[in-house]
Amino acid sequence: MSDNQAAQTAEPTEADIKAAKELAEAIKADAISKIKANFDNKVDPKDFKFHFKKVEVEVDGKKTGDVTKRPTVELTLPIPSVEGIVAILEAGGAGLVLLLEAVQDVVVSRAREIINDKEDITQASFPIEDLAWDKIASLPKAERRGGGISKEIWDAFSKDYIAVMPGVTGKTAEQVGNAAKILLNKFNAVKTNKPVLKVLKEQLGIYVQHSTAVEEYTECVEFLLNKAETLINTDEAELLKNL
Repeated sequence: MSDNQAAQTAEPTEADIKAAKELAEAIKADAISKIKANFDNKVDPKDFKFHFKKVEVEVDGKKTGDVTKRPTVELTLPIPSVEGIVAILEAGGAGLVLLLEAVQDVVVSRAREIINDKEDITQASFPIEDLAWDKIASLPKAERRGGGISKEIWDAFSKDYIAVMPGVTGKTAEQVGNAAKILLNKFNAVKTNKPVLKVLKEQLGIYVQHSTAVEEYTECVEFLLNKAETLINTDEAELLKNL
């Protein structure tokens, strides 16, 4: 590997990390000050992190076996406030259409979660009341967002789980693969089996501790941990009634 390639994949020093954090904080403070200087009660500044996957380094179109990862991007973004949403409603037009599409996406996403839980569901048996806005809003945040996680991310999470867990648990590839299938199916096959749910929740905790790519799958892990906790704490009679 050339010196240039080595430089691309070298681990950052503590000084590099400290300098990067200080620079990020300075940039963030500057961004917030600009938003405040141009105060607009129609938006609220909020912090977000954008994570990226590890990719294999290629030189002249050939993979080298080395991996690199784009650093996490942290941004302060202007999000419509309550006043901003009211203004959108009053103005109508394209802004209102976009707002309605966003609302629709939330409802459709929740419907998808319900459909995934029940293979034989039809319009007649679908629990329409579960799509009431207040009912969706009362769900844990990770569960609300579960339907919005793409299949690509779920599949990548499963592959990472399968790659990490045999080495840190001593379980066979088959055992880990079986667990990954249940996780991908979001516990639907074992939702009344609390001992299994507890084991899978513990295994997720081990995965979080040992995966170097876990930040890429934070949404998947949070969704699964919250759902496992909910299922474990649900009264069995109530759970069976809803199946």
